[in-house]
Amino acid sequence: MYTSRPTDPKPSARQRDAERTRASLITAARTLFSTRGFANTGVRDIAELAGVNSSLVGRYFGSKQGLYRETLEQVLDITPLLQVDRRRFGETVVSLFLGAQDAPGPLAMLILSAVDPEAYATSVELLQKKAIEPLARWLGPPDGEGRAARLNILWSGFLISWRLLPIQQLSEARNASTRRWLEAEIQAIVDEGAP
Repeated sequence: MYTSRPTDPKPSARQRDAERTRASLITAARTLFSTRGFANTGVRDIAELAGVNSSLVGRYFGSKQGLYRETLEQVLDITPLLQVDRRRFGETVVSLFLGAQDAPGPLAMLILSAVDPEAYATSVELLQKKAIEPLARWLGPPDGEGRAARLNILWSGFLISWRLLPIQQLSEARNASTRRWLEAEIQAIVDEGAP
């Protein structure tokens, strides 16, 4: 007699391992792409840091370029930031910047990978798609796209001067005057469209 087995809604151990492996590879890729860049990071380096076999990069992402794309898509997702109170956006963003640990960030990943033409093209495409366009929609008229670009310029400039190529005067970036200035400049750009 044939009996059908009920389907188990819980993910199998193999599924959980696959998810864990993918997550480990993305975490390792983020670290290495943000510290060495795309060109100076090998698939074996990523796999070693993740503690897995290097063939799994191809299995889960197709290639190192595929892993770069997926990693960057995750780190550039600004959707959670767009859920904050619009009237306190500047304050919230600055708190996030200054409260962040030294985890590898998307800006370092973008800059260090710019020497590789394929990674550069992916970076430009995803920066536009995952950061500038959603921010422009959230900002709305007038000139949401221009304001989103200005915010990106302000954030990038601050983060480069604070983290990547530190200016001595920003070594204490938590100082009150720098914090107030950055909050006010960000908020002014957001408020340009307020009635």
